[in-house]
Amino acid sequence: MTGVFPNTKYTWAGSRVSPVARVEQITGETKLFRTLTTIFGEFDIIPALSLRSSLNLDNADANYKRYIPYQVASISANPLASGALNGYKRLTFVNENTLSYNQTFAQKHNISALAGLSYSTFKFDNWNINSGTFTTNDITTLNAATNNTATSTETKNVLISYFGRVQYDYDGRYLLSASIRRDGSSKFGANTKWGVFPSVSAGWRVSEEGFMRSIDVISELKLRGSWGITGNNGYSGDYNSIGLLSFANYSYNGTQVSGQIINSSNFPNPDLSWEESETINIGLDLGLFQNRIFTSFDYYTKRNSNLLLSIPVPTASGFSSALTNIGEVLNKGWELEVTSRNIVNQGNGLTWSTSINFSHNTNNVQQLGPNNTPILFNGGFDIEHSILMVGEPMYSLYLVQEIGVLSTKDIADGYPLFGNEEAGDPKYLDANKDGKIDPNDRVLSGHPNPDYTWGITNNLSFKGFDLSILFQGQLGGKIYSMFGRAVDRTGQGFSDNALASYANRWRSPADDGKPGLTQKAQSTFGRIKNTDWMYSSDYWRIRTISLGYNLGTVIKNKVISGARLYITAENMFGNDKYYGGWNPEAVNTNGEDYGSFPLSKGLVFGLNLTF
Repeated sequence: MTGVFPNTKYTWAGSRVSPVARVEQITGETKLFRTLTTIFGEFDIIPALSLRSSLNLDNADANYKRYIPYQVASISANPLASGALNGYKRLTFVNENTLSYNQTFAQKHNISALAGLSYSTFKFDNWNINSGTFTTNDITTLNAATNNTATSTETKNVLISYFGRVQYDYDGRYLLSASIRRDGSSKFGANTKWGVFPSVSAGWRVSEEGFMRSIDVISELKLRGSWGITGNNGYSGDYNSIGLLSFANYSYNGTQVSGQIINSSNFPNPDLSWEESETINIGLDLGLFQNRIFTSFDYYTKRNSNLLLSIPVPTASGFSSALTNIGEVLNKGWELEVTSRNIVNQGNGLTWSTSINFSHNTNNVQQLGPNNTPILFNGGFDIEHSILMVGEPMYSLYLVQEIGVLSTKDIADGYPLFGNEEAGDPKYLDANKDGKIDPNDRVLSGHPNPDYTWGITNNLSFKGFDLSILFQGQLGGKIYSMFGRAVDRTGQGFSDNALASYANRWRSPADDGKPGLTQKAQSTFGRIKNTDWMYSSDYWRIRTISLGYNLGTVIKNKVISGARLYITAENMFGNDKYYGGWNPEAVNTNGEDYGSFPLSKGLVFGLNLTF
């Protein structure tokens, strides 16, 4: 195999050892021991008042061993074996205590109330030991290696919450609910650890009013509305609000000694606080013809404020960026669900119902700090290709536009080039018309969030058989394939494999202007993030098809009260326009995919027994 010591690589191979040999010879072993525990108790103080307390523990201990034999370590004249031993301990503990009250007065006034407090803590300890060199493959433990290095980290956060809720309804017609919670997080600054988050909702079951009883067509009519604020502390790290220390060397009396300095990547901010989300929702529930047709519609606005974002700061401060509460984003949208009982059992055993849901959401950035300066993201391996910009959707794709293939005439006419491009290389749009192609030619090119998502479920049953089919899809989004860019980037050498699409490529000046040709297979001008790796994330898919048969008429047993035999097909059919990867839903980061796995197709046979 190529590159496996003592073999040299074959002429057209890349710079890596055969991946088949590495899979066969490298040791990678992971051990995980996890404990999940829940204990709770309830006590009825009086008939309408009860106390509940619970303890929840999730503990995980893991370690990972890796050993790379020298034969597959690298392509060199003297490859060396290496190894590592890594592990972590993760502990989550939650204690929740609630006092609940439920009572009905005068048979029509229903009141329920709840008050409680909770305490949760998360602790994560991590350690890594990396080997130096091994002198033999016979002993793979780290004691056989020289110059081992070790690191360890510890992190912990605590969340304390006080909360309460009151619900009231009159005769099942008028519904009212209000809640409030106060949360304190150790992640935030000394001045702003605590946040208060209220909410209120109301409903009116119009169909229960006397004036609706004569309208036989309408069997259910309900109006709903709600307002509330929630908090989020998930984005902030455990110690973002305080200064951290790093190791550094300095001179003391002419001697170099070790010490500590403030970590330049962690700007201390004692005012770091909660992200807040304010949601307003208005809804309608409508049932027709004894609820044979039932529809639910919601319109909402969701304003996220005090978003935690890293912003550039003057380097004279000793820091390059600072995490602070500056951003604001507005989401608007609606959700529609319609359920129809198309065929109701009329004595022949046939029933058929359909449920359809459709939703639409738009979002745009409202604020980005005092000057609303755009913030760039996702710069791995090249320039950034995502942007936060006021008035635009979050993490919009910000790319150079590829508009064709350079012809010999383009070169002769002095068309703007990127680096040392030649005829047959990609042709990029000089968006700012400065006579050259560079990062300043990036323009807004799309957004990663779909405009519409939808789903359709059909359920049928007939004489013991049942069939369920779920369709699903989305429309209107874009996805940026970092995986496609990795395997099909410009600037690849002649030793790299080219994709099959290059069979229809530009080969010589005789191909100038021919429609449908791709760029030439190998280029030497480098690379710049562009629209060549941007795709539509639209798709439709039959998510599941499940067919079952009730064996209750066949199996008559005092022990077994019910039995169902079934077969389920998962993700067998579908279509998408994502040619840069395998799954348009699988976004690893904000709007990009770096080799996420395709959805697995499955065929499941099963038997459900009820005793």
